[in-house]
Amino acid sequence: MSTSAYILFGLALTWCLSWTARATRGWLMPAVLATIGALQWFLADSGFYRDALAFPPPQLALLAPMVVGLGLLFLIPAGRRWSGGMDLTALAALHILRVPVELVLHEAYLEGLVPRSMTYSGHNFDIVTGLSAAFLTAWLVSQKKPSQRVLVAWNLLGIVLLAIVVITAVFSIPSSVQRWAFDQPNILVVSTPWVLLPAVLVPAVLWAHITALFNLLGKARPEAVQ
Repeated sequence: MSTSAYILFGLALTWCLSWTARATRGWLMPAVLATIGALQWFLADSGFYRDALAFPPPQLALLAPMVVGLGLLFLIPAGRRWSGGMDLTALAALHILRVPVELVLHEAYLEGLVPRSMTYSGHNFDIVTGLSAAFLTAWLVSQKKPSQRVLVAWNLLGIVLLAIVVITAVFSIPSSVQRWAFDQPNILVVSTPWVLLPAVLVPAVLWAHITALFNLLGKARPEAVQ
């Protein structure tokens, strides 16, 4: 991978942590993400995720903290209270990081590290969410803000596009559950620093979508957007 890919990835991580802090008005969430990222870095560096034969596949641990964390966050009352009143503008701005991530994935495809299906040359259109996030953020800080329907629809679409690439990535990793891309599998995310993509960036953007929907549908007051 080129130096520019490392720079873009570093910018995406910095953007993620800074806008997560802005959305939550504190550094607890970024600290949690950084801690999970450090643990996943250690596991990737130790070769834990390179076992392609074990069952259940160890690669599922890449997404396990996200599933458990988001489940606890929205199932327990304290988590729901904490999630209320988030800065929706900051939550939207966070998704801009998906643009540099998609550029990195495209280079990774050219380097033979991920299948074409995981890029915008295939059927990964997640870059659309990143580009539209920039326009949505500008709209949110304008005098005439987008309606609740627009915000809900945008977040739902973002979740769908994210799900497509995550599912593609999971079933393209060399593992006992691999189903696709045997000729050019997804080996990028089982190495450092790229393991931080599923460990930090994917959980952050999914959290941002779900939290935005929680606030929009729970309060039904888009005019309160900050």
